[in-house]
Amino acid sequence: MQYASLWRRIIAIIYDLILVISILFLMSLPLFNFNLQEDIFLKIIVQIYFYLIIQYFFVWFWVNKQGTLGMRTWKLKIVDINGNKISYKKAILRFNVAIISILFFGFGFIISIFHKDKKCLHDIISKTFLIKS
Repeated sequence: MQYASLWRRIIAIIYDLILVISILFLMSLPLFNFNLQEDIFLKIIVQIYFYLIIQYFFVWFWVNKQGTLGMRTWKLKIVDINGNKISYKKAILRFNVAIISILFFGFGFIISIFHKDKKCLHDIISKTFLIKS
């Protein structure tokens, strides 16, 4: 198995970011009729809505296609420790830990530079690998 480098991961994330922003734009069109400036409860609901859309995007691709479109473009594949497709449980765990890693200045990603298998924190916790396909 050849493990994915941090640079390849970052480039795939940038590709996926473009797709996610496009999807969020389309999914936010029905919300333009609401006054989000004044209603704090509605703001929270919209943030949860966006979070779930983003999570669904990543989790669905990881489980069903073994990688997002950006990952597939850069010939990356996500597998479990046995080399099989990952489960929804692992994918959801992986996604949420990755978000936390990003919020802490990307620390969870930076540790992949020092890890022997080039694993990020979310790979270690979810027991997954990102490999070159």
